[in-house]
Amino acid sequence: MVDLKAFRTCLEYREILRILQRSSSLQDNLLWQSLPVGKNVVMIKHFEINFVERGLQIFYDTDKYKIHPQIPIFTKLSYNSSIFKVSHYHLSKDTIAMQLPTQMKTLELRSSTRRKFSELMDKHISLKPSLNNLHREMGSELQVRVIDISEYGIGLLVSEQNRKFFKNNPVLWITKLQNMELQFPIMAEVAYISLDAEYQPNRKTKEIRVGLKLSGVFPPKIYLDFLKD
Repeated sequence: MVDLKAFRTCLEYREILRILQRSSSLQDNLLWQSLPVGKNVVMIKHFEINFVERGLQIFYDTDKYKIHPQIPIFTKLSYNSSIFKVSHYHLSKDTIAMQLPTQMKTLELRSSTRRKFSELMDKHISLKPSLNNLHREMGSELQVRVIDISEYGIGLLVSEQNRKFFKNNPVLWITKLQNMELQFPIMAEVAYISLDAEYQPNRKTKEIRVGLKLSGVFPPKIYLDFLKD
């Protein structure tokens, strides 16, 4: 059906919820079961998210499809061809009820070339959680290390102590690339936060990876200067 090795794994609840929400308005969501005689593919009519209990209710046509109890279900969502596996679920008349997945595999779609930086290059950007139209000083500024960048996204390596900053501020403003100030700050959405922290070579503190999705384009000259060794 699908080569799962071609996907990356996302574990953050916020990212998983975002994928589910975007898929809920799309067609061609489906699920399947691996049986001795082949794959049992079931088209999903629609699904509903229970935000309070972190549950998921999937609706399907029981006249056309049959779910085999006790056999795990794989669900494929339209958004980014995301996939998750469920072993424990409850069948009723025309629905499947389950808890929201805690792990999901999803395609990492990148629309431009991504430049990776070595640790010796010491690339960084400055972020603010909020801005005032007249006063740029509003909101505390945080300088963070960049490990890769494209025209539409940035990968960061930040101290684990700053995890709360990114969790509490899903939308941020990029005000500087290195020491080059942006006349018009770029809005960025926190798209990914790694679950586990890790020690990096030559560093004493644990760090996490954070992915930002950009909602604007950097000025060409500043961007090209930032890419220079």
